[in-house]
Amino acid sequence: PGAAVLLALACSAGCDRVLRPEERPVYAGWEEGLTLGYEDPTLPPDQRLEKRQQVRVKAVGANGSALAVTRTFSSLSGQMDLQFLQRNGGVALASGAVLLPEGFPDRVERWEARGVYNWVVGRAEADLPGVRLPEASRVGVWVESVALDSGARMRTLFLPDIGEAQTLAWSKGRWTTTNLLVTRGFTDTPARPADSKAGSRP
Repeated sequence: PGAAVLLALACSAGCDRVLRPEERPVYAGWEEGLTLGYEDPTLPPDQRLEKRQQVRVKAVGANGSALAVTRTFSSLSGQMDLQFLQRNGGVALASGAVLLPEGFPDRVERWEARGVYNWVVGRAEADLPGVRLPEASRVGVWVESVALDSGARMRTLFLPDIGEAQTLAWSKGRWTTTNLLVTRGFTDTPARPADSKAGSRP
């Protein structure tokens, strides 16, 4: 299981302007130009940068009642584009595979998808040293996942308007962080989705 429109100038002024595609919070990045960087803290320092993955929101548009979000996943080994559909708080691949169900996290707390059983563990404030987050994105939802075939366990912290912020794997009797959000910014000027609603927040 395995990851809000914020204007860069507004961020520098300490105030984020939000253009939401819907009233229900979306626990995934969807603002055009939003760029997130992830590292595996279990790797030696010299390998973390080499293995770093970047996720950038490439394009946003309407797809029926859903918001179609194309994200580019990049690393030194290459890149690929994936399209996601966001509707009523849910996030799914364009192929139909559900990542987060509609109504997440308050109306739907347990679900099964792609051979993985998932449930909401609870809410928590993100602890991401060096990453500046807007106020409304600081408190997220932990989701635990168990692969039905292997029994492998993971926990993922999803943040509003960002998505995956931290992933833990259960190994040798303890949780270990295997993926961590280390950078957040914009690589171009955000654009307003055609079906979004304007709002504001401090």
